Amino acid sequence: MQVIDDSLILPAGRRLGYRMLGDPNGKPFFFFHGTPGSRFVLVERDPIVLIPGLKVILPERPGYGVSDFQPHRRLIDWPKDVVALADHLGMDQFMVGGGSGGGPHALACAHELPERVTMTLLVSSPSPANFPGATQGMARGNRIGMFLGRYAPWFVGMMIKSYQRKFAEDPDGLIDTMSAQMGESDKRMLKDPEFRASVLEDINEAYRQGFRGHIHDGKIAMTTRGWGFDLRDINVPVHGWHGEQDTLVTKAMAERLQMEIPRGRIRY
Repeated sequence: MQVIDDSLILPAGRRLGYRMLGDPNGKPFFFFHGTPGSRFVLVERDPIVLIPGLKVILPERPGYGVSDFQPHRRLIDWPKDVVALADHLGMDQFMVGGGSGGGPHALACAHELPERVTMTLLVSSPSPANFPGATQGMARGNRIGMFLGRYAPWFVGMMIKSYQRKFAEDPDGLIDTMSAQMGESDKRMLKDPEFRASVLEDINEAYRQGFRGHIHDGKIAMTTRGWGFDLRDINVPVHGWHGEQDTLVTKAMAERLQMEIPRGRIRY
């Protein structure tokens, strides 16, 4: 198992943090963390990392971990950072994937980089929430956040600042608050000390620079508006996995992705 923790200065002058895990000679797989998240989203013992013949690259989006904040970032700007990192690492073609808020960023890469992305893998990814029933069954906190993100984005910023302060004061208490909104299978996972510790490490690193990365990330990915590209134009194979009891990202969103993406397939 090779573990590399490093950063890259991008052409625009920003720093991009990343980790590499797995087989150093394996096929490259860029996996994008959730919202909030960091390059610590996966660790050496994760099943994905342990797949033989796979090299996992975990880049941090602007404002998280050691990656410099990027004002006015759009979802379709992220593929440019990924290309710069892939070129730096000498990777011509690669797979991309994302969990939760990382899913839209993986789909942006599939849309913008069809000549380089060979496959896209999604785990609990949202879709644009601009369709009837998108938030049906969603936890109350997320549903309110998405509504306010459209009509009062300044208030969402206040909510995220409060979230970050609570984590700084009582990390375990915040995890318990998050868990209360989740399905039973997620609650059981968060009771596992080893898994809980990895979640705490990931969120702690996400807030290394404060809350700006989380605020901006939420605005562009978990939104009731569109993403700036058409899902129907994605020609890369897209495979997704979604929990039927997921209360943070609804099953309706997963069904929307499958309906819109020509080569999309979601397993529940």
